[in-house]
Amino acid sequence: MANEKKGGRKLISSVYRKIRGFINRPWFYNKKFLVTLSVACSVVMWATLATNISPVETKTISSVPITINVDTIKENFGLDFVEIISPESLKKLELDVKVSGRKYLLTQLSADDFSAVASANKSISKPGSYDFTLLVTCKNPLLDVKIEQNSQQIYVKFDRFIEREFSVSNVMAVGATIPNDSNLTMGTPYTNVSTVSVSGPETEVNQIESVVVSADINKELTDGETFDGSILFLNDNGDQLSLNHLTVSTDITESVSVTIPIRTAKEFKVGVTFKNTPSNFDASKLPIAISPSTLTIMGSPDAINHLKETYTAGEIDLSKLRKGPNSYEFALSLSTGLETSDNVGKITVDIDLSKYKVETFDVNSSHSKFDIINYTGTRKVSFNTKSLSNIRIIGPTYVVEKLSSKDIIIEADMKGMETVTGKCTVNAIVSVRNRSNCWAIGSYEVEVNIG
Repeated sequence: MANEKKGGRKLISSVYRKIRGFINRPWFYNKKFLVTLSVACSVVMWATLATNISPVETKTISSVPITINVDTIKENFGLDFVEIISPESLKKLELDVKVSGRKYLLTQLSADDFSAVASANKSISKPGSYDFTLLVTCKNPLLDVKIEQNSQQIYVKFDRFIEREFSVSNVMAVGATIPNDSNLTMGTPYTNVSTVSVSGPETEVNQIESVVVSADINKELTDGETFDGSILFLNDNGDQLSLNHLTVSTDITESVSVTIPIRTAKEFKVGVTFKNTPSNFDASKLPIAISPSTLTIMGSPDAINHLKETYTAGEIDLSKLRKGPNSYEFALSLSTGLETSDNVGKITVDIDLSKYKVETFDVNSSHSKFDIINYTGTRKVSFNTKSLSNIRIIGPTYVVEKLSSKDIIIEADMKGMETVTGKCTVNAIVSVRNRSNCWAIGSYEVEVNIG
């Protein structure tokens, strides 16, 4: 026993001498060494306390992604995952995981440290809702944490995905009105979409009976406007469907819109124009009948306000009118967005020259007037043609019977001849002096010299 005590004293004495010798070395009192030693001791003490003394706490890890095992289901039966039916909180395929453990560990955790995998509890071979087990685990087995609820039952919907194309069957303008005391009318709304392609779960797509485009207007309109529209799906009862898993595309690249045309109506006189007319011709003196004589045209207020007071049905070549009845038909032609209230499709024009007379005249420059018209050039223009034969003049009998060749005027039409020089042949317009109700039948030419 005495020997053991003696040996212990020697050991303690030896350790003391070594420690003292270590401390007495010069570099031990170096400032940098002491700072480093202090930090190292602090770290060791902190680690010891955190590991053995740190309290156990709880923490919720948010937005851990959920994985649904669907590979074999898709491969064997053509079924796709649609959604988690319940619990409602998991519909976004994320869950919050509550874990407990040492505080120093919890501060390091994130959603990436956990796995949430749902596996079917029985075979899946047809569309429907099925029971799955959702298992939550920590990916790092070295982390000493406890998951409070690592397993739960969820219900998952599967279906086959199909695609169908629908034509837009109706366009709705909800709440669109016009002033009560106006002469405005609201036209049929229309959309820029014609077809809608829908892909998604078969049970949802097959519920669709028709597709409509709707816009919420809820305002009074005084002119046509375009609004943002939305696509609605209706069942066979005409009720709107609420379908959450469809992918929708249209035949347009821009956004869906609804246009509501606002129209007003105005009555217009119907008339025609004439070509190859002498400068003194008065079309109002012709015995002309136009049917219908007036048109009620409907269109946008702006378009109607820009129309002339008379609707011109077409153009008639005066030089081709003949003694007797002359009849013409003109198809109604309106700008886009305009229409008639009585669905008129054509305009009939009758010019009855039965009571007119035709006389033939020979003229020459010595007793008839030869003149130049429509020339804006700077060169001198002279007639090479001095006479014209067999000019046929038509007009009311009581007027034509009193005409002579001295009453005939020959006008060389020089329109477009500003840059021409030398001899050339141009159209001759024949008129009757002081008579606005006579004209020449046929076409005539004269030769002139320019320059």
